[in-house]
Amino acid sequence: MLNSIIVRTFLIISFFFFGYNLVYIIRLKKKNKKNEVNNGVNNKLKETRLFAKIGIYIINLFIFLCCLNIFIYNYWKQFFPKIELFFLTDIIQIIGITLVIGGNIVLLIAYRKLGIYWSYPIDGLKKRKLITSGIYSRLRHPIYLSFNLFCIGYNLLLLDWFLLILYIIGGIGLYFQAIDEEKILIEYFGDEYIGYMKKTGRFFAKIFK
Repeated sequence: MLNSIIVRTFLIISFFFFGYNLVYIIRLKKKNKKNEVNNGVNNKLKETRLFAKIGIYIINLFIFLCCLNIFIYNYWKQFFPKIELFFLTDIIQIIGITLVIGGNIVLLIAYRKLGIYWSYPIDGLKKRKLITSGIYSRLRHPIYLSFNLFCIGYNLLLLDWFLLILYIIGGIGLYFQAIDEEKILIEYFGDEYIGYMKKTGRFFAKIFK
């Protein structure tokens, strides 16, 4: 298992860039408050299924606990035993580090594409125009993909049973959230969004179109 100093140092670096991504998009958003999602869309989002909402909250809790490990990593593992993978442990943790880095890159690309038109939680809505270029020409929910990469990566890095359970529940909720959003966007954009769905993957690019 990787040394705790290495793990905690990587957590600090990764959350620094994660925080940078969030600050970047929020500051851009404030520059143009006129480009808001239609109120009808916002009202529809409030009607998304309960499990999807719970999943989003659990993902947020998961990320918070991972961040907290910067300070309590050595104490945390005393109460929540680590997953032992024997000689594969170091390799799995390095793979986890790679996935977290990938998650930060995907998040940055997606945020920069949306720019001041980013709206939470709808992915890909640009005022009254659907964004279908850049990374959105291949994926409908690259931001959700980035969060999945974060969560899987942190799970492989921290090898914690409790965090794994949180991610399983939160990941399922995130999946249902994406489905609910797509239903709303179909209602909002109609055939334009249906045609867009045929060309793109939800979280992963389509190999055959």
